[in-house]
Amino acid sequence: MQLEITLNDGSIYRVQDDQLSKWKELYGAVDVEAEIKAMIGWTDANPKKRKTRRGVETFISNWLKRAQDKGGSPHAKGNVGRGKAMRDMTNKDMLCDISWLPEKDKPSARKFFLEKYGYVYEG
Repeated sequence: MQLEITLNDGSIYRVQDDQLSKWKELYGAVDVEAEIKAMIGWTDANPKKRKTRRGVETFISNWLKRAQDKGGSPHAKGNVGRGKAMRDMTNKDMLCDISWLPEKDKPSARKFFLEKYGYVYEG
């Protein structure tokens, strides 16, 4: 399946195989293809926020970086079996998710989220 993102002028940005491979290498904890499909859905649902041909790769890189910074995709390579699929997580799960933290940081994070929100998600 060819991954295609509709741009603000109605033209199509086709994700090339070499670019896809590069993003997979750069963002190893992320299911890059699934995230790009999410971008396609987002741009289809938000036509006024579609990107320009010049800005689409920055948009993709920023999206993937945010996904990586949030701990990646639960079903991506290396994350198999960790927690819920992103689509099944509640906002509270995502807000209070400490599953991605190093073990040494979990006790203080657990205490913080329990005190502030009365809840912690540990995958």
